Amino acid sequence: MTPHNIFISALGDFFSPRVLLITLFSFILTIAIFVLGIALLFGSVETLASWFVSTMDGLNQSIEQSWFLSLISLFFITKMIVTVLFFFTSAFIVYILFLIIFSTIVGFFSGYFIKEIGTKYYPEVEQKGMNFLAYLYILIKTIVVAVLLFIVLLPLALLPVVNLLLFVPIFYMFHKMLVLEVASALMNMQEYTLLKTRKSIELKGISIVCFFLTMIPFFGVVIYPYYVIVMSHFIFRETKNLRLL
Repeated sequence: MTPHNIFISALGDFFSPRVLLITLFSFILTIAIFVLGIALLFGSVETLASWFVSTMDGLNQSIEQSWFLSLISLFFITKMIVTVLFFFTSAFIVYILFLIIFSTIVGFFSGYFIKEIGTKYYPEVEQKGMNFLAYLYILIKTIVVAVLLFIVLLPLALLPVVNLLLFVPIFYMFHKMLVLEVASALMNMQEYTLLKTRKSIELKGISIVCFFLTMIPFFGVVIYPYYVIVMSHFIFRETKNLRLL
């Protein structure tokens, strides 16, 4: 099965009634968590809007009071551009948080997707599963590295073009979690290590395509189960090949 066929096969699996129902449930739950979060942190949407406005005022005052930021504002970017960049950066962070929460909720059902795909297409592949401690170690390591990278690169958020580097930690976490989500259900630690070593380019290629799809507002996030299904097809195939060696 070629990568092209993997994406085509995954479409049929994604549009099954059960997967669509899980997707809808996960989306509604994510919205509920966001609403609850706003209620707990700000009390209401109006309070959130007031906080945003006051933050922008504080940012503008900092620019005016700091000779360095004033210089940047004068010769590199205007305060209007800073405001726009701040708005889009904030919106981007909210969007990524939404993706993280939604994908985490979907993750609770990923075992169902993987099991169904295995039964339907790869009944000969045993789903061994990874040791919990090994899984936990990889998970914590991935989160720590992603957070550290994000903290290091966050000061670049208001610099045009350069701020695209913020995608690095986001893609890193997206890729690692997507692969781990599927591989941990099928492989032991040794097989997982071999998969990363031998099929690193292919795994990243699939993740890049899926990651670009997430950049489509709303649609790209909601179809996250599709990314899990695509990766499942690939890793099932590679698991079978590894065990034949």
